[in-house]
Amino acid sequence: MPIWVEYFTDIKVLSDKPSLLKDGTPARELEIEAVFKNGPKANGLLLDTKKESAWISITLIDDKKIGENLKKIAYSLTFLPGREEPVDVPPDVRAFFDMYCTDIVSHDVKTIMAHFSDRFLWGGMSKAFLEQWFRNDPSSPIQRGNDSCEATVTVLEARGDKAYVDGFLLGKAKGDASVLKWPMQFQQIINEHGEWRWFGNQK
Repeated sequence: MPIWVEYFTDIKVLSDKPSLLKDGTPARELEIEAVFKNGPKANGLLLDTKKESAWISITLIDDKKIGENLKKIAYSLTFLPGREEPVDVPPDVRAFFDMYCTDIVSHDVKTIMAHFSDRFLWGGMSKAFLEQWFRNDPSSPIQRGNDSCEATVTVLEARGDKAYVDGFLLGKAKGDASVLKWPMQFQQIINEHGEWRWFGNQK
């Protein structure tokens, strides 16, 4: 909840109960209703479980009430053995991620937002809303003063002019020696006029 209050107001817990994954692994399911700060209303499903020494949290956000179809997505996920391994990506996709990281470190929000499609939408958040997050939110890499960024792609699935991507970003905040690992949460990129841009989790 300390993380959620950075992004939401009027948080209401609709349900909070123990659960089981398909393989019988104990989990905890939490369903909430909230409002993005300076943005739309949102519904969220959190599914938490533990794998060996690591806690794993799955979050689904939608502008509608979380239905059984979305819950099935969360419960369909399985653990793969071994570590996340990088995959080879085409040079133009690699260039997109490298330049995105370069601009993150530059802290130039206008340049960063050029990496997002005007049609970007992620969990109800538009490009304009995300720009305000970069500028003002204490958890954004700009406000944290990140002075390094490196992208690792572990999944790349081409879908016409779009591609589904997964992986993580490694980076350090200014004055902090520890390296932080963030998931690539925007999920899709789209090729617009020969340039790759973040597209979000819309269809």
